[in-house]
Amino acid sequence: MQYLFVLGARDPEMVIIEGLVRNAGHKVAYAMAGERRVYAGNAYAAERTSARPGQQRGPVVWVECALADRAVPRDLVVDHHHAGDPGFSMPAERFWEGASLGQVCTLLGIEPTQELRLAAAADHCLNAAYLGRCPGITAQQMRAWRLASRAAWQKIAPELLAERIEAGIAQLRTLGRLRIGGFEFADALDRQIPEVAEASAILGVAVMYSLAEPRSGRIKVGALNGSPEMLEAWMAFARDVLDLADVYQAVEKFSSNFPNPPNLMFFQPVESGAPLKMPDFRAF
Repeated sequence: MQYLFVLGARDPEMVIIEGLVRNAGHKVAYAMAGERRVYAGNAYAAERTSARPGQQRGPVVWVECALADRAVPRDLVVDHHHAGDPGFSMPAERFWEGASLGQVCTLLGIEPTQELRLAAAADHCLNAAYLGRCPGITAQQMRAWRLASRAAWQKIAPELLAERIEAGIAQLRTLGRLRIGGFEFADALDRQIPEVAEASAILGVAVMYSLAEPRSGRIKVGALNGSPEMLEAWMAFARDVLDLADVYQAVEKFSSNFPNPPNLMFFQPVESGAPLKMPDFRAF
């Protein structure tokens, strides 16, 4: 049987998936918005796929994407971000089943190598992997693999990336703390901390941060590496107190029995085209 895999946003995991699918002799198409491939922000509101009419007669596998028209059925879904996805709520102990990469390998009968396992754990539960909670993967193995793979992705020397990560770790350790809903977050708002996401995952410290989103022109305000309970409190704060829009609930893919997921969610200002003014979070 030949599958057609419709792939969502391009990222390191998706590049690996595409290579595996092509090597196994299956077809690949991309989820499209206009004439461009989707990115993370619109991957679940695609207008069409890049597949040619009549290209595929077998099942279509949707990998981390969907059409905006929900009336169009999806034959098979590979994902872990939303309720109902095969990898939704999978804890660190089952990261291979949780990660989209693992799901693709299982579907195609591909045995997991250590390289594939590291990539899957990093994508599904990076913070847990750094805490040694993914079976068969040590924190040292994950850190070494992440350094090498991310340096290659960014096309920079591993030594330079390592310096940036160490600088980020050092800065995170000195940050003040904010309390939201009874929980404590490191305050990285309005700060340019190098490799803040990686440093946060390595330290296992929940961080609040803000940054401009180049594609939409909006400012993202996010929280990294908190427990589900912490991020639920942060979501309520962002939605009800700050009146921000487009709350991205990546937290929903982790169950409450998985206490340290690598959660990442964004809150974007309502007026996407208006001049941006960051609220003073420290006033609340």
